[in-house]
Amino acid sequence: MHVLIYLFCCCFFLLSHSFFLFFNFFLPVTFLYRLLSMLKVCLGRMGRVIRIGDTAFTRRVISQEDVKAFGPLVGDNNPIHFDENAAKAAGFPSTVVYGMLAGSLFSGLLGSELPGPQSIYLSQTLRFLAPVLVGDEVEARVTVTQFKKSKFMIAFRTTVSRIDPETGKETLCIVGTSVGMNKTVTFEGESEWTVPRVE
Repeated sequence: MHVLIYLFCCCFFLLSHSFFLFFNFFLPVTFLYRLLSMLKVCLGRMGRVIRIGDTAFTRRVISQEDVKAFGPLVGDNNPIHFDENAAKAAGFPSTVVYGMLAGSLFSGLLGSELPGPQSIYLSQTLRFLAPVLVGDEVEARVTVTQFKKSKFMIAFRTTVSRIDPETGKETLCIVGTSVGMNKTVTFEGESEWTVPRVE
C-alpha cells in the first residue's frame, strides 16, 4: 500500500511539473517565436521601398550550352540556334540565342532583385530589335516606371542590351514592359497608372 501511495505521489509530482514546464516555458517560447516572425515580416515590408526610377540589372554571357538546354524545353529545333552553317546561311555571323531565352532574364531580376521575393509576374511585352549571338555578353535591366499602391502593382521598362567586349558599347536588342505585384513592399511618392488592362 505504501508503495502504491509512493508511486501515485511520484506520478502526480511528475505530471504537475510537466504542466508547469509546458505552460511556463514552451508556451512563452512559442509566443515569442510567433512575435519575432511577425516582426520579421513587418521589417521586411519596411525594408523594401519602391520608387519611380529604381533599377536592377544583371550581366551574363549566354553560351551554346544555355541555348542547347533551352531549345528542347520549348520545342524549338530551328538550326540557326545550333548549327553555325545554318545561322550563316540565314545571314547571321554565328548561332543565334533564342529571343525568349534572353528575355527570360527579366524573371530572375523581378523575383530576386526588384521588387524581389514574393513577387508575382503579371505580364510582359517584348520587341526584338537586334539579335543576340551565342557568346555575347548581355545586360538585362528592369526600371520602375509606374506603380499602383492600392493593388501593390509595379510597371517596369525592360531591356536587354548586347555589350561590345572591346569598346563596352551597348546595342539595344530587346525592349518591352512588364507588370508585377508584390504585397510585401511599400511605395515612396505618388505615381499615375496608365498601364492598359489586359483582358
